[in-house]
Amino acid sequence: MNVDTIGIPMVPSPVDDMPKWEKIAGKIQFTCIIHIVFPFLLPLIFLKAIKKTSLQYTLSTIKELNRVVSAASRKPAQSYLQYQDKDLLAKTWKQLSASPYVTENALEYQKGEGYCGRSTMRNMLKSFATFPKALVPEPTRRPCNPESWTKVINDMAEKHDGKMPLVDTKIVRGDVPFGEFLDTIRSALNDPSCRVAVNYLRTALVGFKSMRWIPVNYLLSLVSGHFSPIIGMHEGDISKDEDCMIAVFDVNHAYGGAYLVPARMLYESVRATDLSTQKSRALVVLRVGENKTQ
Repeated sequence: MNVDTIGIPMVPSPVDDMPKWEKIAGKIQFTCIIHIVFPFLLPLIFLKAIKKTSLQYTLSTIKELNRVVSAASRKPAQSYLQYQDKDLLAKTWKQLSASPYVTENALEYQKGEGYCGRSTMRNMLKSFATFPKALVPEPTRRPCNPESWTKVINDMAEKHDGKMPLVDTKIVRGDVPFGEFLDTIRSALNDPSCRVAVNYLRTALVGFKSMRWIPVNYLLSLVSGHFSPIIGMHEGDISKDEDCMIAVFDVNHAYGGAYLVPARMLYESVRATDLSTQKSRALVVLRVGENKTQ
């Protein structure tokens, strides 16, 4: 994979090869989904959440989500000096946890909205030299959560038994203590056989979407989850009250590739409840072992 003069990988933007009519149709469809379908669908999500728990619990969850996203609106991740500091990012890509993504030419962006889960999976699997490239699943657009994400991996392992390395997945929910959350990331990044994906509420990093006064924008800001690989970390100097920074490669090219966010802020974005499942979001650790054919 090509890198720039200081070692930051130059990841190609998604190929836009759709016919013009298909683009127009896609934009119309997207607009209809956002402004017609979601206003009807979101109340159903809330009603389902209320049925699963209670009205009081659901309202308190929404209040907490609003608090986290509002805090990010006041001080978003991109306001930190380290966010896309070129020197820090160059150091990140040289870390043992990040360099395989470059050496194995594994990095790619999602094709469009809804592809983040599968694109994250593709980046991670392609970064393993021992994983057969022919078995890396094609990009698809479909909603996913940590359970459905790991199911794809486990089903693939069962289907191709004997043709691919041993794989193992572990879900670590965002409602674990902060120390355990950080140790999970640190341990996975220090293990060459592991990669770690993060399922998070991105607005808990960047704040509310524009025109939050439009009900659908406000509600989507509280429920829209995202997947991306975590590629590295920079430990903070406690004596100087420095934050530990976590490096995320955002598979949505609109966010400029990799960025660094305070560990506590990322924790809040993963701890945020997914109203559709009534669970916090999660880290997913993927371990790839020896090739069975060897």
